[in-house]
Amino acid sequence: MKPDWLDTQEYPFESKYLQLDCGRMHYIDEGEGPVVVMVHGTPAWSFIYRNLIKLLRPKFRCVAMDMLGFGLSDKPEDFSYKPRAHAANFEKLMEHLQLKDITLVVHDFGAPVGLAYALDHPQNVLNIVMLNTWTWSLSKHNTFSKASKYLVGPLGKFLHSKLNLSTGALVNELFGDAQHLPEPIRQQYVKALGSSEQQVRSLACARELVGVSKWYEELWLKRKNIQDIPTLILWGERDKLVKIEALQKWKRFFHECYVIHFEDSGHFLQEENADELAGYVSNFIREEQKKRELTYQA
Repeated sequence: MKPDWLDTQEYPFESKYLQLDCGRMHYIDEGEGPVVVMVHGTPAWSFIYRNLIKLLRPKFRCVAMDMLGFGLSDKPEDFSYKPRAHAANFEKLMEHLQLKDITLVVHDFGAPVGLAYALDHPQNVLNIVMLNTWTWSLSKHNTFSKASKYLVGPLGKFLHSKLNLSTGALVNELFGDAQHLPEPIRQQYVKALGSSEQQVRSLACARELVGVSKWYEELWLKRKNIQDIPTLILWGERDKLVKIEALQKWKRFFHECYVIHFEDSGHFLQEENADELAGYVSNFIREEQKKRELTYQA
């Protein structure tokens, strides 16, 4: 049953669920055609991809999950909520749906979760689309370190669970560069994080921005597995969180990489530039398919 706060006009999709040992994971599976799998970051959920899905589903099959603790998925007390655990759940969803030849779309915290799958199963990933993200240790990154320590330290936990300040404050802070985000849309992100106690658990991923350096480094060591996968990078240059240095690192990383800059947009391109994103993603997938066909014919 869908919650009362959900705007079903903005999010008019059929809800599906995968039962995991630790709870039910919500996902949507819309349209037919080449498969596009979208992985959200924090504090977002599949709602952030709603407009992109509406535009792509007439010609593509669009799959987007809600990580446990986010969106319409369960928020169990006994789940670790660490990136490695989210990545394991994502792999289970991919196995459940038996998806192959996918275009993988990742954003923010969703990149290490989604790319962990690509690194282990590169044969199933035809293309990668990246939006303002990273997949390496942030232990020496001051911006993330301060945010992570605030969110999960004693003061942060007190603000989350006792004063009930964190949900709106966090969403407002991270969506601060999305200047035209209407309040009803903002509330879809606030409400989806659940109660104050649930927020503390699900936002454990913030601590892991710093705390799982070893896991990020393990992923980075396997980077050769995906360096030859054609990649489209869509980057909001006014991002206050993920700086332009990360984009430069990705450009050096991939062997076949196309970059589209959005000079007047920030961290959440899905909210600010959905129409343009859909066009770029659609054209990118088609052009790469043409290249494969020509290579096969040759």
